[in-house]
Amino acid sequence: MTAWLRLFPSGALSASLFMHPEFCRAAHQTLGPVDVVVMEDNGRIVGMVPLQRAMGWRGLLRGYSQVAQDISDGFCFPVEEAYLDGVADALARAGVWSGFFTHVGTGRAVRHCEAGAVTKTYLVRHQPGEQDLWTALRERSRRFWSDTERCARRLNELPGAYQFHWQSPNPARDLGTLVRLKLDQYARTGKEGASLYQARHQTFLKAMVSSASEGFAAPLSVLYQGNELIAAHLGLLGGGRLHYWFPVYEPSHAKYSPGKVLLAEIMKRSEQLGIQVIDFGEGHADYKEAAATETHELAKVAMALGVRGALSMLPLRWAWRFSG
Repeated sequence: MTAWLRLFPSGALSASLFMHPEFCRAAHQTLGPVDVVVMEDNGRIVGMVPLQRAMGWRGLLRGYSQVAQDISDGFCFPVEEAYLDGVADALARAGVWSGFFTHVGTGRAVRHCEAGAVTKTYLVRHQPGEQDLWTALRERSRRFWSDTERCARRLNELPGAYQFHWQSPNPARDLGTLVRLKLDQYARTGKEGASLYQARHQTFLKAMVSSASEGFAAPLSVLYQGNELIAAHLGLLGGGRLHYWFPVYEPSHAKYSPGKVLLAEIMKRSEQLGIQVIDFGEGHADYKEAAATETHELAKVAMALGVRGALSMLPLRWAWRFSG
């Protein structure tokens, strides 16, 4: 475990959170076996790559994917720099014929890796001398800051001032509400096939909320108006990074922008929570554009070595060819 945590590249942003042992443990318990390929050189661990067998024909053909791929927002190779070009050979020796990874940070090319569609992730980083992320935003994005502050004041004018909790006082109930609101959002936006509709992924999120270790947690932050939950966010936190993973709000309160108010409350506490970076993930949204200080490119990556690897990738390539 010590070696595993040591091997995460410093530039992996929030990708390392989706490959953390606690994340993998929860996936192993709820989504199926997680296998970890260990790379050694003369008894010294130089790489550890957690994987899950792919579904369908790819799995039968020894094809693997990143852990909890359907709801994971990041992937990196926890491998020492000098050994990156040996990853494909190591996976093949371990019986992994091919690998398919989403949300891989673009940068140095790795042998036998083929990059596909590129997307972009948004993040805000704490700068030296700043008090907290929200105060810094006042100068950088004044309109977004003032609009959100005005929404917070309007919320407080309603019967019963709003209450913010970094950690939900009732996680089982509030996670159920978050899932319900998220599925309603998917239905409104035409995403009926989203992975969160599957019961096993909902069970996985429950396992994440209840798991925590030193240096890793899945905080469920909530905003109440009286006794009603009006906004919630389930994220991943570790190493000073917060991945903004599952945010949602109650549509009946949309005119008060409770989701933005919840984000503001988190950003106001960034210093005391030890948050140096908030990664908002891929996909455009006005709050991401307003808050972000930088963007990074992510890509889908397929890794296959030799004839067996090419054979293992065939079902995925067929799916790509005939999709849409």
